[in-house]
Amino acid sequence: MADLAEGFRTVFSGDYPRLLLSGLALTLAVSVCALGVSVVLGTMLGVLRVLRVPLLGPIGNAYVEVVRGIPLIVLLSVVYYGLPALGLTLGGFPAAVLALGLYSAAYTSEIVRGGLSSVPLGQIEAGRSLGLSRAQAMRFVVLPQAWRVALPALGNEFVSLILGSSLASAVTLQELFAQGKYITGVTYRQFEVYAVLALIYFLLTFSLTRLVRALERRLGRGQVGVERRVI
Repeated sequence: MADLAEGFRTVFSGDYPRLLLSGLALTLAVSVCALGVSVVLGTMLGVLRVLRVPLLGPIGNAYVEVVRGIPLIVLLSVVYYGLPALGLTLGGFPAAVLALGLYSAAYTSEIVRGGLSSVPLGQIEAGRSLGLSRAQAMRFVVLPQAWRVALPALGNEFVSLILGSSLASAVTLQELFAQGKYITGVTYRQFEVYAVLALIYFLLTFSLTRLVRALERRLGRGQVGVERRVI
């Protein structure tokens, strides 16, 4: 036990805490940026698949099936190591954001599609009767309701992005897991370092999950209030 305590003291000494904090900040930055890519692309794909737009709908379905069948580490390698062969070279950060965003968009598309399917089709017709175009009815009437339904699943997808960002070390990005590996190589304290990493990831995802649940309850109360006023 004394050796174990000494190991944890080593992990929290010197510059190691600063390295872990810088890795954590980079992990959050990559995850947030990738979530932005995922939400934008996933929403477009979800709408196209629900509306069954000719040509674009099948392309969206094919994209989802292909990406979901590729391991994330392979997609990261294709973006970082493969694109230079096509004349496009990306640094570690943009490559990680792009790969994570493209990968997550396939799952966000399913989340959005499920949320849209939960909204009655009559909502679009109601919007059209108010003078909105089909696209405007989708944007201003249907999508806000769909996002309320999709929020919990989207929060889970963000948690998955944070955990998946640990693979970004494969493209030279010095995020949290990469910094942990560096500290392990210097101190030879594998158990202590990885235990600290596990705790950090757990606290981060646990806090995010609680935040999403609180937001979900708040939106739920707001929706009940709207329904009561309508009644």
